[in-house]
Amino acid sequence: MEVLGLSLDMISNLPPNIIQTMLTLMPIRDAFKTSILSRNWRYHCVNIPKLKFDDEIFQVSPHNYLTIKCKLLHIIYPILLLHHRHIVSFSLSSSQLTSCCEIDQIILHLSKMSTLKTFSLCIGLGNDHKLLSSFFMLQHLKHLKLQNCVFQPPSSFYGFSRLKSLYFHNVSITSKVLLRFIFNCPLLKSFTLIEDKKHLTGCWNSDFVELFTCLPMIEHLCMNSSPLKCFASGVLPDKLPIALVNLRVLNVSGLCFAKEVDLCCALLLVTSSSNIEKIKMEMCYTSEVVSQSAMNLIDLVDYCNVTLDNLRELEMRNMGNMKPEMDFVKLILGNSPMLKKVGIVIDNRVAVNAEVKMLRELLQYQRASTNAKIIFERQ
Repeated sequence: MEVLGLSLDMISNLPPNIIQTMLTLMPIRDAFKTSILSRNWRYHCVNIPKLKFDDEIFQVSPHNYLTIKCKLLHIIYPILLLHHRHIVSFSLSSSQLTSCCEIDQIILHLSKMSTLKTFSLCIGLGNDHKLLSSFFMLQHLKHLKLQNCVFQPPSSFYGFSRLKSLYFHNVSITSKVLLRFIFNCPLLKSFTLIEDKKHLTGCWNSDFVELFTCLPMIEHLCMNSSPLKCFASGVLPDKLPIALVNLRVLNVSGLCFAKEVDLCCALLLVTSSSNIEKIKMEMCYTSEVVSQSAMNLIDLVDYCNVTLDNLRELEMRNMGNMKPEMDFVKLILGNSPMLKKVGIVIDNRVAVNAEVKMLRELLQYQRASTNAKIIFERQ
């Protein structure tokens, strides 16, 4: 009994910063269970600085009949109302979450806090959630993640001047609003834009130059083909007027090198990023005939002055038996003296004899790096 009492005393008397760190690392459901340890811990669990409400909170079980809306009211509201210290991070993300007015009330409550640095809202079901004016008052944000939301800021809003990372997944937005927004986020270093055509609202007549003029500090860029092709709908320059000298990681998905515009987008991004360290391309497999312009595009352009001195890793996924894809890999191998790893994952629809031919070609390509290791596998 004395040993047990001593152990409880040690737990109860831990320094507050250690207790807060421990609670922050736990799932929020487990963190609140610690309130039974002692009165001291009961106080700490209602003042966790990082609040994350995900599927674990919203999951439906035979013993829990509360609806999502009820859980917002009976779980999240009380936690926010009882919280007497700083909230630095708030995440509301669930595959079961639907748009409702309760979300707006939560955001309104958070908008009164100058300490909030990270905000995440991911709607899982139903209609997109329209962000009201209170959201745009979160002026101290450094990290923002939105999924299935409508982003229509008031005319008085320009951006979050302290924002460093931005993640948009199926966010309804116009190109004009997007460009104005990111232009007024001058510290932005990480930008993810994953959109389907439905969420690219209004007229998208902007181009690559407009987009990357707004991203002078970008270090990590992740985009899928839908917004990328929208920005490529204008005239594609041979080279960006503003080099992406800070870009370290490029992740692009959904491209089809059978089409000239897709191949040009990839080449433009890579050749404008002299300090890039990792390239990941997830291809869109197709059995359609490669356009003649795409077939010979890399052969007809002089890339001898392109050097990727910092590139360490290239990853190509869903590759088919297509000449432009192989030419792209050949170009990277021949211009990357520090390359360490080339990961090639071919689509399982590629015939075995074509797979063997691809591998033989890859092994024959000239490599600027003698340490470049090629990992070739089937999806």
